[in-house]
Order: sequence, then structure tokens, then C-alpha cells
Amino acid sequence: MTSKQSFVNSLKSLSNIYSNYTRNMSKDAQGYPVPSLTVDAAVVRGFKPALEILLVTRRKEPFQGRLAFPGGFVEYGEDPEKAVLRELEEECGIKGKNPSLVAVRGNPNRDPRKHVVTICYFVESVQKDPQVKAGDDAASCGWYSVDSLIKSPELLAFDHYELLLQFVKFLDKTQRR
Repeated sequence: MTSKQSFVNSLKSLSNIYSNYTRNMSKDAQGYPVPSLTVDAAVVRGFKPALEILLVTRRKEPFQGRLAFPGGFVEYGEDPEKAVLRELEEECGIKGKNPSLVAVRGNPNRDPRKHVVTICYFVESVQKDPQVKAGDDAASCGWYSVDSLIKSPELLAFDHYELLLQFVKFLDKTQRR
């Protein structure tokens, strides 16, 4: 194979990679690919060192059976702060209030399905000690020790381990817990 043929084959390979990458992306009115938007709710109870965070066990792929922050896709025309409260209620059966921005994460590879940007909010529970019940696409939901999760990154889906670390810094900085 000549160097020209090798170069052409490399270009074809790159073109296929790009086509596969953009295939699942939404397009705007001009046809440009745009990422999807999701929200994640960080809800805690207790205080350090016994701080617990509410997580769901994913019912579906990707990351079926792994732990994740309650959350999901923002609907068209929906405010992300309203979306995080809706998703929290749909996935865990509890009402939230006062969402506060923790982080925005947008690595194009954070979700194997497509490019997804997420906004993570600290959300206070309306109830003092809420009873959680899995719904929507959560197989289960429950309270988990933050300290234990920090020692077990393999339990978390997507980039939620890094998101958990950012959330702990947020709590320390804002002295919320």
C-alpha cells in the first residue's frame, strides 16, 4: 500500500469515527449537532462523618446496576432547576426545593450513548427525613455513606464519582453539612 493510499484509508477511518460520533446527536435548525442536557440531584442527610447521599441503582444500560445521582434529561422548554426537582420526584418519590448549582460537566465521552452535558444541583428535601421509593427508570434508591463511596469509585455510573468529589468540595466550601 502506498503512503497516499494509507493516508486516504486513515481519512476514511476518521470520517467513519466522526459519523458514528455525530449519528446520535440532535441537530439544530442549521443542522449542527448539539449535545443533550441532563440534570442530577445531590440530596444528603445527616452530617459528617455520617453524611449520606441519595443515589439510584440504574435499571437500564448504560451502567445498569451501578449507582448514580437521581436525574435525567431536561425536556424541551423546561427550566433545568424545575427539571431536577421533577426528576428527583420521578426517580425517588420525594419533593425537593432550593436547587443550588454544584457543577456543570460536559466531557463528550461522559455518556457512551452520545454527548451529554449535565448540571448537578444540591437539592434540599422538603421532608425532614424523607422515605424514598424507586420509580421511573431507577431499579432502587437509597441512602449511601459518602465516605464509603469515596473509597469505592467503581460503584458509580458515568462520571458520578468525580461529580461526588465535586459535591463534597461544594459542601465544604459552602459549609452546608
